[in-house]
Amino acid sequence: MMDEQNTVLGPAANLNLDAVTRAQAEAALEQTIQCPLSQTIDTAYTARDSNKDTPGEIPGDSCSILRQSWARYTGYAIVGFGVGTLVGMICFDMAGSSTPRATRTIPIVSIIVSGEAPTEPVISAKTGRIYEKRILLKYMEEHGREPQTEHALSADDMISVDGAPPIVRPRPPTLTSVPALLSTFQNEWDAVVLETFALKQQYEQVRRELSQALYQNDAACRVVARLVRERDEARAALAALNVQVSASAEVQQKPNRADQMDVDGTPEPNGGDHKDQKDQDHGELSAEDTYYERAAETSRVLSAMRMKRETPAGLVTPEAWKTAREAQTVETLHTTTKPGIVGLDVDRSGDLALTAGLDNHAEVFSRSRDQTLATLKGHTKRVTSAAWVPNASGLSAHIVTGSADKSVRVWGPKPANSDDDASVRAIGWTKLCIIKHHNAEVVGVAVHPSNEYVASAAADGSWAVHSLQGETVVSGTVDAPVSRIAFHPDGTFLGLGTRDGQAKIVDVKQRQVLATLDVVADAEGDAAEVNGLHFSENGYYFVTTSAREAAVWDLRKQKKTKVWELKDLAPDAEAEAAFTAARFDVSGKYLAVVADRVVVLKVKGWAQLAELPVGEFPARAVAWVGDTASAVVAATMDNSLHYYEPAQE
Repeated sequence: MMDEQNTVLGPAANLNLDAVTRAQAEAALEQTIQCPLSQTIDTAYTARDSNKDTPGEIPGDSCSILRQSWARYTGYAIVGFGVGTLVGMICFDMAGSSTPRATRTIPIVSIIVSGEAPTEPVISAKTGRIYEKRILLKYMEEHGREPQTEHALSADDMISVDGAPPIVRPRPPTLTSVPALLSTFQNEWDAVVLETFALKQQYEQVRRELSQALYQNDAACRVVARLVRERDEARAALAALNVQVSASAEVQQKPNRADQMDVDGTPEPNGGDHKDQKDQDHGELSAEDTYYERAAETSRVLSAMRMKRETPAGLVTPEAWKTAREAQTVETLHTTTKPGIVGLDVDRSGDLALTAGLDNHAEVFSRSRDQTLATLKGHTKRVTSAAWVPNASGLSAHIVTGSADKSVRVWGPKPANSDDDASVRAIGWTKLCIIKHHNAEVVGVAVHPSNEYVASAAADGSWAVHSLQGETVVSGTVDAPVSRIAFHPDGTFLGLGTRDGQAKIVDVKQRQVLATLDVVADAEGDAAEVNGLHFSENGYYFVTTSAREAAVWDLRKQKKTKVWELKDLAPDAEAEAAFTAARFDVSGKYLAVVADRVVVLKVKGWAQLAELPVGEFPARAVAWVGDTASAVVAATMDNSLHYYEPAQE
């Protein structure tokens, strides 16, 4: 063991520290470092030269010797380097100092056993070795001798060493071995991964904050857009109202020609007649301006009449309607090949019922004669809507029909219609004109309160106003497919029901939508379609129906005044039942709503007065009979009419 240590230390082991010089210490240190490696290489080559079988190659045993020598060199080199460094430092210190050796304090770097710098060093009096006192005492208690020797050692044999200046523990070496490098790299990798994870967390947080900010910005933009739209609609409504007021003022400022007429029929001073003068005045205007003038005059007159309107004499009382029952059923109308009545209107006399059928025809039924008076043929597809033009009474009135063939037809009475004694075969209506303005299915027609114009709407969102002579005077479009159309009682506005669940109030003159009301919410397909729309004669109520609900709106507030679901009016209805139509009577006192039955309601209070069954087949249209609400009639899909009226006392 001592020989191996001397081999590792080399010349430094035999160095006399009392007579060393600085140059001798440097040479000894350099030789100490090179000695073990030189011996290892010499050993390897000696083994190679002794290999006789394969000259020039190192044998396997020699490789083992080389590996063993290299491993031994690695261990010894570390110890030798440390010891040599210590010896060199001592030598350098002693050679370069003028202080006598006896008075020098040797810095204690490391000790035997622990290999660490001592905190309380002691020297063995027998061997001169340096130990850590704490470790040496513990070793002596266990073994009773000095480490690495056979000498017995006691506490009296330990000489304390003055370690001045105090020894500072060296910093642990790093990056001096592969495990240390791997540990350092692992720590660096962990730090990088943790930093990346923290950055990702910050990125996700910033991303969420940005998303929230974008959502809030988008919501704010939508709110601003809605407010701007409502502002524009309010401005448009105000402008339309100003125009209407101005037109009414102009009409009021004009002299009333009827007042200038001689009561006893004396001709006017200019020798002309009032009608001729009126026609002459209208001849100076375009068809559109003529319509606007006529509409403004009608609105002024009807508005004034509405303010002074009283309950019609002979109006059926609510108590009487509570006793209502089915009075008559009319069957076998239209053809049976395509059964179904989808449109219904009754003239002011209450005797003539006009029906629109899926068999491409419209028919006129007389209740007093209990037979069909005429079948209006000409449309090539189903008739979707039919209405009386009350420009005359009874059989002398005109008829307008709309069809899925994209056309509107105006029908005029035959000359024999005015003869009270005319036979049924002589009675009828002939086609006056065909209006082909629309490019899609005509879904409805409505008559202007002046009884001189009719309006039509198509499924593509287009609407138009026509004269009875077939001339289109005003037209426009809305941004949704239309399903229903109705004129306001004053004739200034149009009500349009759409297939996406909205009701639009349109100013005819301005061609602008004044209000858009959501009739149906959260529905698709047929459930979203507005299948019924009608204005009350009071001017501010109108009713809408969809498959899910029926509602009465107040135009002044543009809000629903009353809403009914199917369970409210028909609690025992089947699952497939739906609302299909609704209509106010002429007086505006009653409302009829159709689902799988006809329900009669009282306006302003909305009390249910009567519940009238329609039979096995659903009803698609309803109408009131006469000006006194004497009866209500419903048309069903089996080509039948059902008349209901209060019981006779």
